[in-house]
This record gives sequence, structure tokens and C-alpha cells, in this order.
Amino acid sequence: MTTMITIITAITCALATSAEWKPLFNGENLEGWTIVNGAPSTWTVKEETIICSGKPTGVIRTDKMYENFILELDWRHVVPNGNAGLFVWSDPIPAVGVPFTRAIEVQIMDGNELDWYTTHGDIFSIWGASMVPDDPHPKGEHVQRCLPSERRSKPAPEWNHYTVTCIDGQINLSVNGAFVSGGTDVTPNKGYICLEAEGTKAEFKNIRIMELPPSSPKTTEVAEEDKGFTTLYTGIDLSGWEGDAAHWTVGGWSLRHDGEGGDLTTKATFEEYEIMVDSKCDDPDGKTYLIINGEKNVIPQQSGKWSRFVTQGTGGTISLGSTSNANFCNIFIRPIN
Repeated sequence: MTTMITIITAITCALATSAEWKPLFNGENLEGWTIVNGAPSTWTVKEETIICSGKPTGVIRTDKMYENFILELDWRHVVPNGNAGLFVWSDPIPAVGVPFTRAIEVQIMDGNELDWYTTHGDIFSIWGASMVPDDPHPKGEHVQRCLPSERRSKPAPEWNHYTVTCIDGQINLSVNGAFVSGGTDVTPNKGYICLEAEGTKAEFKNIRIMELPPSSPKTTEVAEEDKGFTTLYTGIDLSGWEGDAAHWTVGGWSLRHDGEGGDLTTKATFEEYEIMVDSKCDDPDGKTYLIINGEKNVIPQQSGKWSRFVTQGTGGTISLGSTSNANFCNIFIRPIN
């Protein structure tokens, strides 16, 4: 019943406002999208299709926020047991210590599944978002994940079609023509739309959106707004950096230092800026740091936990280092005007 109400509401709103379908992907390039935490090679376009290499794990997002809408897209995994995702109502950059944003994830997966998740259109909250699943999860009410009522996804390399309806904090998913999962009381319920890379090659096409009128009263559950941060780390190599690379290991979305050898330093110099970095030391007495304006800025650490450090610089290069085994991720910079 809830699903039917959602569909009727969406159609009524669309007719009442003469809403139209608009392409969310132009079929030629990634105009309108931002690669958040990856390399240019992670997301490419060929034959009106977005091709995701899967590496490193991360997301690409729309430049624009969306609130109430109907979204359609076709997707497929190129190889069996592939993994990817669609995020809605997302923050613009990842949560602390992970390559994923706070959002509601619409699962795009092939093959492997267990008793608590499927590969046929699960919907669930991630990294600080919240929702109430339409159907209780078998592992209990604390699990904010809706399992699909039917298994309708086609295996790799066949194409699948998703229709995602997002209205007033409620989400429903149709897989290949039938609604199968959903959730209510979603927080946030206005934000960015993301495609996720998660290890394997996937493809997306025919992405279009119908925007619907905003909530009334106006929603206050809005994702963070883009502040202009861009990544300094590709996740696939140390391009853009120089230094004692023998002691640094590229680990996909994270970067590891053994605490020996020299620091990494940006090849580029920057004018006035704000920089963000997440770090975690293996050694409770270890330290991670940034060298800004020629001075070492020690990053406050919580033993065994990721810490996010944000500071500003007035110009020059930026160096990254640690005194023991440590991991870094989410290295972002933005100019200060």
C-alpha cells in the first residue's frame, strides 16, 4: 500500500507541475558530475555509457543537489560477483575514514549474497544516514536495510533497469519493472546523487531524472553542501606527489606509510587554501602530520580510530608524514577566496 501511494503521489505531482524527464548523463562526457575520490581513469565515457573501472573504491556525484525526484538508469556488471552502488540524498565528500559518503545506498551487486543481504535491490542507510525499512530486517529492527520482496536482477553481463522514487523522505525501488524495496523517514532527504565504484567493472547508461516539487513544509534534513573540495590522491598511484615513495604504499582509497623514510610532498604549490585529511596510526604513540607553511601540524589521534584534520595554509607545497605505521585517506583541498 505504501508503495502504491508513493507512485500515485509522484505521478500526480508530475502532472500537476508539468514536470519532464531530463537526462542526468549527456552520453558524451561527465559534464554535470564530479569525481569525488578517485582518478580520471576510474570513470570514463564510451558509446553513451559511463564505464566504471571499480578502482579505487569511491564515488562520482552530481554537481547539483536533488530533493524529490524519480530517477531511472540501466546498469550491468561486466564480470560475475561484481559490486557497485547508487547513492541518493548524499553528502558531497566521504565520511571520516571511509571512501563512502553519508547517504542512502541502493545496492547494485551481482552474485554473492548471505542471509542478511541480497543482490536484487537492497536499500539501506550508510555512514550516518538513517531510514526505516518498509519491511523489518531478519536480523532485527536495528538493521536499517530493506531486503527486496522479489529476486528480479539479471546476472552479469545482462543489463538491469532501476526506477528510484524519492519523495518527502521516502524511497522506493523498482527492479526491471516491479517495486521490490523501500524505506521511510529518511535522513537526510535532500542531497547529491552518486554512482559508486567498489572493486569491479560496471557500466551505467540511460540515466534520467524527473524533478518533483520540494517538500512542504520545507525540509530541514539536508545533506552537507559542496564547499569546493577536490582530491589530492588518485587512489591508484602517487601522481601529484614526490618524495621517498619506497616507504609509501598505495592501497586503493587509502595510503599507507611505514613511518620510515621521508615525507610525501605535493609537486604543485597552492595559494591560500583549506586542506582536509583523515589518518589513523597503528601505534598508539605514533603521530601523523602535515607540513603547512613550513611548520609541522600534528594531527590529533584517537587510538585505533580514524581522525579528520582540517586546517588552512597561506601558500606553497603540502607535505604528509608519520612517525609509525599509519594510514591516510580523504585528502582534499579547496581554495580560499
